[in-house]
Amino acid sequence: MIRHFVKEGLSKAEVARRFGVCRQTVYNHVKREGPYVKPRKGRSSKLDAYKDYIRGRLEKFDLRGSVLLREIRERGYTGGKTILDDFIRPLKAAKVTKLTERFETEPGCQAQIDFGECGMVTVEGRRRKLYLFSLVLGYCRMLWGRFLISTKQHELLMCLKDAFEELGIPGELLVDNMKQAVDRHDVTTGVVKFNATFLDFAEHYGFLPVAAPPYWARVKGKVEASIKYVKRSFLCGLRFTDLSDLNMQFRIWQDTVANVRIHGTTGRQPVDLYREEMGFLGSTRGIPVYDTRPWETRKAGWDSHIRWANVFYSVHPDAAAKPVVVRPEGEHVGDRFEVYLGEQLVAVHYKRAKGTPRVTLPEHAAEIRRRTRDKKPGERRSVEFEQIIPDEVFGFPACEVQTRSLELYESLLGGAL
Repeated sequence: MIRHFVKEGLSKAEVARRFGVCRQTVYNHVKREGPYVKPRKGRSSKLDAYKDYIRGRLEKFDLRGSVLLREIRERGYTGGKTILDDFIRPLKAAKVTKLTERFETEPGCQAQIDFGECGMVTVEGRRRKLYLFSLVLGYCRMLWGRFLISTKQHELLMCLKDAFEELGIPGELLVDNMKQAVDRHDVTTGVVKFNATFLDFAEHYGFLPVAAPPYWARVKGKVEASIKYVKRSFLCGLRFTDLSDLNMQFRIWQDTVANVRIHGTTGRQPVDLYREEMGFLGSTRGIPVYDTRPWETRKAGWDSHIRWANVFYSVHPDAAAKPVVVRPEGEHVGDRFEVYLGEQLVAVHYKRAKGTPRVTLPEHAAEIRRRTRDKKPGERRSVEFEQIIPDEVFGFPACEVQTRSLELYESLLGGAL
């Protein structure tokens, strides 16, 4: 099998990894001529009685060696971990190969995504981590990417939305176990619990989310390779002024270099294969734009202001002393954000720098004055109420008041005199 895979064009290092042997062993088998020497009869091992159990477990689940060791020790195994690791290494390598072949997809079937760390940059006077978001269409290897300083969920969804609008929607989206998409991936049972917001986004655009098995980077090797390619061929030695300039240069590089080169695996230009694949991808036409902005809850004060990002902003007086929701469109100074009381939009602001004095919109100030204009400084507002007098009080009928003329009272007074 080693000689067969070398003939098929795999590198000797790759064949060595696949079979769990050193490269010298591969060289020895390639150079060997004539029949194999009959191997010596192997000695029995403490692991022999548990090998079928281990194979069965690894066929279903990607279990770590420590988990398997615990399980077989509960069944009576008394050996060490080294012989167990030597036994499961080629089994795992074979399964990874099988999964990799399974994810070699047809047109429109799959895209792979991932984030990669790319060092540090200065943004608004602060040193921030620089990240690369990369999306690769599985069939044509078309690359879509963007540099970010945050990997929060709304940034991921914004990148996906923009990529779908430009390239199209694949049938399924392969992700690793990033917390923006996966809440929990149980390696023992294989059960994946996706994030509720990410599932809602997937349902909105009609793709199937698929989570790669933990610790198996080769399953999403196309996007892993794209991140290494961008770092090596684009970012290394690059000069730029800010994040906008970096992404502008990156976009030009994608169109003029990355997606028009002859791809090492397919032997064709990604843009040419994309023309064949685009008919199999879903379209965003007719699909409402998904609101990717995050939700942040705040409570407005009695003065109709909220505190957000260390600055006080005004809201409509209707929201005074009530919980509201802030929906920012970005994290930078100058980015717009909206404030909602239920479905009612109660404020639209633009983010100010930390330490900015209280921000009050003119329309909010006018409404606050209108509602308080009758109140003078230092004056207590009178309490307004309405008293309803019943017909009967304490069980006694209410007295009827009779009306008499003044002449009657004068005649009575005159007679008394």
